[in-house]
Amino acid sequence: MADILTYPDQTLLQISGLVRDFKDPKIKEIVAELKKTIEENNLQGLAAIQIGVPLRIIVFKKENEWEVMINPAIYGKEGTYFKSTETDESLPNIEVTVQRYPVIKVMYQDIEGNDKFYRAEGDEAVWLQRKIDMVFGGYLFDKLSKKEQKEFFKKYGSYGDTCPRYFIKDRILLALRYFLTLHFILLISTLFSDFAAFVVRYNVALFTLELGWLIFYALYAKYETEKYKNCTSCQGANVFGTTALYGFAISLLLGGSWLIKSFSM
Repeated sequence: MADILTYPDQTLLQISGLVRDFKDPKIKEIVAELKKTIEENNLQGLAAIQIGVPLRIIVFKKENEWEVMINPAIYGKEGTYFKSTETDESLPNIEVTVQRYPVIKVMYQDIEGNDKFYRAEGDEAVWLQRKIDMVFGGYLFDKLSKKEQKEFFKKYGSYGDTCPRYFIKDRILLALRYFLTLHFILLISTLFSDFAAFVVRYNVALFTLELGWLIFYALYAKYETEKYKNCTSCQGANVFGTTALYGFAISLLLGGSWLIKSFSM
């Protein structure tokens, strides 16, 4: 069984290529893999691009019989455009309202390369329109107005906001970690020498600086968490825990500074 790709995987943006060699054994393998994935996930059907195969293949079940559409294209539409609220396996837990036709006519080839024609209506027509859109690199949100798309991407993130190689929040935290490490080394050094006595003398100023640094990290991390909601390494719980941990470390440094200062008086 293949994994079903989900938003915002950029593979789903590819325009699938035409199947030209119907004798290629890989075509039957892809169809078999699609059938297996559909059965295992109890789905109506899938487009090949949804399992990462950029070929124009759609497989679905109708009345317990398999339908295999290769190189499908809509050549006829009937009825009046209507609003259809939809979701998809590749867009889980997200609903989008788009315009659809109630009846479509599709031409395609079967697995042997024979030309076929298909008429779909109602829910089946809506489902096929969505899958054929995906075959051509289209997605539900592509049918939204610019204003609606902006709201969609603000809420769910966009393909341009997929997980980066590194997060700026991590760079901010790394710099703070080095600073706190240096602060700790200098604080210990004051027990043996006066050259680092300034860390005790200016302990309140250092504490304010480090606390401000941590607050800046927390605010920026919150921003990145909202921007990259789909990244498992960028979650709110992680940010909260890290902020609390570093806040405790800063408090210990301040407490240590007060202790050393009181003993040296």
